[in-house]
Amino acid sequence: MRAKVKGAIEEARAASTISHPGVKGTVLEILISRLFRPLLPSDIGIGTGQLIEQTHGTLSGQIDIILYDKRILPPALYDERTGIFPIESALYAIEVKTCLDVKGIQQAHENALQISKFNLLPGLHNNDGTPQHHRVERTRYAIFALSSNLNGKRQNEADRYKRIYQGLGEFPHIRAICVAGKEYWYDNSRQWISIQSENDFDDILSFIGGVINTYQSIAESRHFPRLGYYIIPPTQALRGPLSGGSSSISAICEGCGGELLVTPNLPAKDITINGRISVDTPCPKCGGHVTSKYQHFEFKNGLLQNEN
Repeated sequence: MRAKVKGAIEEARAASTISHPGVKGTVLEILISRLFRPLLPSDIGIGTGQLIEQTHGTLSGQIDIILYDKRILPPALYDERTGIFPIESALYAIEVKTCLDVKGIQQAHENALQISKFNLLPGLHNNDGTPQHHRVERTRYAIFALSSNLNGKRQNEADRYKRIYQGLGEFPHIRAICVAGKEYWYDNSRQWISIQSENDFDDILSFIGGVINTYQSIAESRHFPRLGYYIIPPTQALRGPLSGGSSSISAICEGCGGELLVTPNLPAKDITINGRISVDTPCPKCGGHVTSKYQHFEFKNGLLQNEN
């Protein structure tokens, strides 16, 4: 295994010294085909391209390596690896640097910050089709560098990155930094943890091992978002007469202003309500409080008959 890692890194480093516009693509191809693909489980998809969120149709910048689970949502591929990947299926986003420096870390931080703001579709739904609010693990952003301009033993990549994000008054949006043959750091949500290289490429093996140890929990937190929401045009749906047989009502989130269908906790009785109905279910997008508009509701045996 170490021999495979060594061969891939040496080949990637050699390619990175060539002065040609296509060097970055060559380095990525080597790292994907010679390093990541042989060492990662087969159920992890590996691609390159952009991430997209459904809510606003926002696209990320170009991401060097995307580790994804197509069972959650499939990507739209232009070729074997390049395409657009739904944020819901993206488990890791990895930015590759031939030589890591302050500017490169700052750029990666900005890219990570952008995708941290992407909204994810809910992956759980109630029996009536309304989405459930549930915990979701975000896509983990990482840096993988062939070398670094950081010299000496007094400094390390975690300290350097900490000075950058604290100087901006922000939190670490990059979750892992690996410099081949030198060091690997990851954020455990409380502090930075280091894996130093005592043997050849311990850092890379630890980085890949960290991905293997975490990708399933990230994927499982996404559950089963619905692909159709990426296809349905963003038009306003028109409501017709009630068909009967439903206990759901139209409501609005006080946090984000989104409109959704919710099921109030009402007894199976004939009830007339003039006013607003508040529900316990939080907004699936922002977790905000949800209430109906002030209007007239008629329920028969717990089922909505009229709403105006």
